[in-house]
This record gives sequence, structure tokens and C-alpha cells, in this order.
Amino acid sequence: MIARDRELLAHLSRVNTRMGTATIELMNQLEDGMLPAESLRRLGAHLGALAEALTARAEELDGAARDHSPTAVDGS
Repeated sequence: MIARDRELLAHLSRVNTRMGTATIELMNQLEDGMLPAESLRRLGAHLGALAEALTARAEELDGAARDHSPTAVDGS
């Protein structure tokens, strides 16, 4: 595993560890039963950035796998 992948997984772990706290904070900020838009937006931005990083790395790995896979030879 390369250092970049370890860093990505460490980031995922930190986010996962903090999700419970973030959820409770959102629950504590409910105003008349409604979530606070700005806090929800910030959480969404953090999760979105993580999702983008994971997806980008998956695309890179898919590309690397395609680059190293044997090409099919047409028998006709």
C-alpha cells in the first residue's frame, strides 16, 4: 500500500470516528425540529470531499489496472 492510500484510509477513519459526534451536534442544534442548514452544509462538504477523493483514487486504480491488463487478441 502506498503512502497516499494510507493517508486516504486514515482520513476515512478519522471521519468515521467523528461521525457520531457530528450527528449528536446536529441533533443538539435542532431548531423547532429542523436541522441547521449551515451545519448540515458544512458536514455535507466534508463528506463530499472525502467521497470525491475516494472516487478519484478508485478511478486511478481502475486506469492502472487497465494499463497493466493483457490486451485481447482478435482470433479472426
